[in-house]
Amino acid sequence: MKVSTKKNDGVSPVIGTILLVAITVVLVAIISAVVMGMTGGIETSHVVGVKVVQGTDAAADNKSLLVTITGGDTTGLGNLTVYNGDKFVEEKKFTSVGVPMNFTNGDNLTAGQASISVVGTFADGPQTIYTGTIYLK
Repeated sequence: MKVSTKKNDGVSPVIGTILLVAITVVLVAIISAVVMGMTGGIETSHVVGVKVVQGTDAAADNKSLLVTITGGDTTGLGNLTVYNGDKFVEEKKFTSVGVPMNFTNGDNLTAGQASISVVGTFADGPQTIYTGTIYLK
């Protein structure tokens, strides 16, 4: 008597491979949908070189700041606004790279330690381009 057995050894690895590929495709689709949804609100960042030093404006009792844009991405830069902490100091139109701009406001630039922020207004919105502490005499 002859006993015959069927060999189905090749079916299981093929099904396993198809399942692994299907799971991988589904996971990639889900992860890419989540990542693309999360990155929708990212804005362009402008890297700008800024130098801020105390100015010498005698009319303002030497309480002034010289702000110089030294380089970087100044494309679309319209105005520069200076703050001392949360106090508005002054806003001026940006002229060109390397030209110091004098910001004075005796009421909001007092002697002592000043926490200065410079905000640049670009075509795509405002961005803080400098934050630092300066000692004013």
